[in-house]
Amino acid sequence: MFKNLFDIEADENVIDVQFAFGNDYWWLALVVLVGLAAYSVYLYRSESWLSKNRRLAMGGCYLLAGFLIIMILLEPALKMKSTRPQKRSVLVLMDVSESMNISDVGENENEGGAPDPKDANQSTNGDASTLEPLKASRLDSAKNALTGIDEQLREKYNLKYYTFGDKLSPLSFDGNFSESFRQSPANGKTSQVGSAIEEAVARHLGQPLAGVIVLSDFAWIDGSDPADAARDMQGKSIPVHTMTFGMPSPPDVKVRKIIAPEVAFSGDKIPLRVQVDSSGFNERIVEVVLQLNEETIKTEELKLSGSSQFVEFEFVPEKGSKVANLAASIEKIAGETTDANNLDKHKIEIIDEKINVLYVEGMPRWEFRYLRWVLLRDPRLNVRFLMTEGDNSLAATSPRHLGAFPSQAEEMLKYDLVILGDVGASYFTKEQIDWMEELVKGSKTDSGGSLLMLAGPVGAPSSYFGTKIADMLPINMDRTSRQWYNSSAHPVVTPEGLESSVVSLNPSKDLNQRIWKSVSPMGYMNELTPKAGASVLLTLSGNDDPSAQAYPLVAWQRFGSGKSMYVGTADLWRLRREVGDQFHARFWGQAIQFLALSRKLGQNKQITLETGRKQYATGERVELFANVLSESFDPVEEDFYPVFIESNGTDQSTVEMKLEPVMGTPGLYTKSFLAEEDGRFILRAPDSDAPKANIVDFEIENIPLEQRETSMRGDVADQIASISGGKRLSAETSQPNQDVNSTSTGFGKLGKILPGEKANPLPIEREKALWDIPMIFLLLVVLTGIEWYLRRRENLV
Repeated sequence: MFKNLFDIEADENVIDVQFAFGNDYWWLALVVLVGLAAYSVYLYRSESWLSKNRRLAMGGCYLLAGFLIIMILLEPALKMKSTRPQKRSVLVLMDVSESMNISDVGENENEGGAPDPKDANQSTNGDASTLEPLKASRLDSAKNALTGIDEQLREKYNLKYYTFGDKLSPLSFDGNFSESFRQSPANGKTSQVGSAIEEAVARHLGQPLAGVIVLSDFAWIDGSDPADAARDMQGKSIPVHTMTFGMPSPPDVKVRKIIAPEVAFSGDKIPLRVQVDSSGFNERIVEVVLQLNEETIKTEELKLSGSSQFVEFEFVPEKGSKVANLAASIEKIAGETTDANNLDKHKIEIIDEKINVLYVEGMPRWEFRYLRWVLLRDPRLNVRFLMTEGDNSLAATSPRHLGAFPSQAEEMLKYDLVILGDVGASYFTKEQIDWMEELVKGSKTDSGGSLLMLAGPVGAPSSYFGTKIADMLPINMDRTSRQWYNSSAHPVVTPEGLESSVVSLNPSKDLNQRIWKSVSPMGYMNELTPKAGASVLLTLSGNDDPSAQAYPLVAWQRFGSGKSMYVGTADLWRLRREVGDQFHARFWGQAIQFLALSRKLGQNKQITLETGRKQYATGERVELFANVLSESFDPVEEDFYPVFIESNGTDQSTVEMKLEPVMGTPGLYTKSFLAEEDGRFILRAPDSDAPKANIVDFEIENIPLEQRETSMRGDVADQIASISGGKRLSAETSQPNQDVNSTSTGFGKLGKILPGEKANPLPIEREKALWDIPMIFLLLVVLTGIEWYLRRRENLV
C-alpha cells in the first residue's frame, strides 16, 4: 500500500525517509493553528445543549480540516532514498556487410554454420569444384545464432541489439523476435568492426555492461582498427566476445592485382606481374587472360598452388597511344565462392618525351661507373655528364659529356633532373646554386624539376651545409661528423618504402628485403636525420629503438613544385652481386622516373593535385593530396585548402572538399573519402587557382570489395577477444567437456562466461509532494463533510 501510494516499484528497497516542507513559514502556521484551535474551542463550547462527545467530534473534524489546510500551504513532502536491483546489459552486434551474403562452399558444417575446410579438402583432394554452395548464407547462420543467444540470456541480462556495416544501427523488435531479425539485409559496403564496438559502448556509458558480443566474418576494411577498439574495451573492463561465420580459406580464385607502372614510355617493353591468390583448387590449371583496351593480347596457363602466385607478362605500347587500359582475368571455376574477384584492372599513361638528366660527378667511383652505363642504356633518358675531376678531354671526344656547368639559366632549366655526385659545394657559383633552386621550385618554368644527391666522402652532403642545396634536400646535415657502419649494417625497407615503387625490387616483401640486404658493408656515412616532412624509403639496420628517427638512407621530399631525393650511400653497385645490373638498374630507373615523370606529365605546378591511385573500387577510400605554393613558390599554410570533384568532367555534380594540412609538411594538404558511386571523375582546384594548378582524373568502378575478400578472418576475431579479455565463441550451443577457459567456447556457455554477480543496485532518490496526493484532499473532504453533516443534523448555523 505504501509503495503504491508513493509510486515505488515493487522490487525497490526503501532505505531512508525524511519529512520536509517547501515553505518555511512555521511561525505564521503556528499562530494560525493556535488561533484555529482557540476558535474551535470557543465555537463548540457555546453549543452547550449538545452532548460532549458530539461537540468533540465536530470540533475535532473542524480542527483537523484546518490543520490539513495549513499543512498543504506549507507544501509538505517526503524525501525517500531507495535501491533497485538492475540487470547488466549485453550489447549484441551483428555484421550486415555484403560479405555476410556469401554462402560458403562445402559439405560439412562447423563454426558459424560454415563448412569445415579440412573435411572439404579431404573429400575432394584439394579440388573444390565438386562441392556445392551451402543454402544458408553467413548472415542466415548469424541470425540463427542470435535466436539462441536471446533465448539463453534474456532473463538474466538486458540485451541491446545492433547491426553494423557502414554504420551502427539499433534494432527494436515489434512482435516475433526472429522475424524482426529476418528483415535485416546484408547491404553494407564496408565492415567497420572496430568503429561499431566503440560507438555501441559509447551509447551505453554509465550503464553496467556485462560484455559485447560481435557476430561477423571479421573481414573489416574500414573504420577504427579492431585491435585499438579491443584495447579501449580492456581499459574499461568490458570483454568483447566474438563469433565467426564463414571459412578461413573458402574455395576461391582471386586476381589480387596487376603490378605495373602507372606511367610508361611508348615503345618500351613493359613487364607486368599479375598476382593470383587461390585456395581449394590445388593443382588445377587455369588461364590468366591479359587484355589491352578490351582486346585480349596474351594468355598464360597457371597451375594453382593454394597460395599467392605471380604470372609474368610483357607488352609494348604502340606509338601515338596515350593510355593503356589493362585487365587481367580468370574465368569462374565450378565450386568457386564468388567470381567478383576474378578480375583486376590497371591504367598506364603513355608518354613519348625523353627525360633530360644532368649528372655532375667528381672523381669517378664504382657507383658512377655502373650508373653511367645504366643511364646510357636507358632509351627514355637524354643524359649529359659533367666530370669535375678526371679526364679533361671527355667533353671534346663525347657528345654525352659537358666541359662545364651550364652558364645560362635557360640552358640549366631545360633539365628535368639534376644528379649531384660527390662534388664539393665550392665548385658551383652562388648563381648556379640559385638556378638549381629555381629548377626544383619551378618559379621560372611551368612545373618544377627534381634534384638527387648521391652521397660521397668528399663533399656530398657535408660541404653543402648552410647552402640553398641543404634547404632543398630531405635531410638535416652535419658538416663534419661521419660514422663507420660495420659489415652487419645493411639497408632496410621502411613502411613508407613498402608503399613506394622506388625501392621495390621484387613483389615479394621478404625477397625484396633480402635483395637490399646484399648492399653491405656500408662503410663511412654522414650522421643525418630526416626533415619533418621527408619520406624515408630506406633506413639502416641495427636501430632497435622504436622512438628514434629512421636514418635517411634513401629519402625524398617536396620542395616548391618539384622533388628532391637523397641517396646516402655510393655502394648500391653491390646490388649487382651474382645477378648483374638487374636490380641496380631497376632501382635507378624507378627513382629517376619517380622524380622526373611528374614534370613531364605537367603535374608539378605551383599547386599540385594528386590522388593515391588512378583507379579505385566502390567501398575503397580515395586519397586526395594538394601541394600549395605561393607566387614566390613558398609553402602556403592555411587551415584548409578547398578542391572540387566533378563527375565526367562536368560541373553538374560538383562536390567541394576541404583538404586538411599535413603536420610537419608545410603546404601539403590531404583528405580521403569513401568511394560510393562509380564513374570517371576529375579533381581540380578552385577557379581562382585553376591557371596555376593541374587537373587529375581518376576512375571509380563498381567492384564490391566485400565480395572480393571472401575469407573469414579468424585471426582478427581471436585478437579482439584476447586483447579485450573476451572469448571467441563457437556457434555450437553445447560442447561436451568444454573448458570455459579454452580458446573457443560454445555460445551455450555464455552464462558461465559473462559476469555472474549482479550489478550494484541502482540508487534512486525521489521527493514526493504530500500536498499533491489525492488521498490528502479526499481526507479533507471527508472531515469537512462530517462536520457539515453533524452541524446540519443539529440545525446549527
